[in-house]
Amino acid sequence: MIQGLAIGVLAAGLLLGAWTGIQAYRRRPTTDAQMVGAIVLEAALLVQTAIAIGKLVGGAELDESVTFVAYSIGILLPLPLGFYLARIERTRWGSLSLCFTAVVVAVMTLRLMQLWQAGSG
Repeated sequence: MIQGLAIGVLAAGLLLGAWTGIQAYRRRPTTDAQMVGAIVLEAALLVQTAIAIGKLVGGAELDESVTFVAYSIGILLPLPLGFYLARIERTRWGSLSLCFTAVVVAVMTLRLMQLWQAGSG
């Protein structure tokens, strides 16, 4: 797992969550720019997952490797769900659903970082 990429994903998740949360507070649906942001964040998550699992296959040892793999795969699910809900619900609730899933991604990234550091430290 690349520490800089993980921190970037964490920051991007929090930024997208704040951005869409403000949009929900203002009672507005998501914008196209926010949806593009969600797509870019999902692409970064795919890269992060591929690198992390590649390092595990390459011989990196972790104390909780099964939990790490489960989180690495599970982190790919919330944003597409939030994206879908934001697309079909063109109200403030769509913004709120994308906000929630972006924050979930940030929290899961933090947990992945903790698992990686505990196992490789």
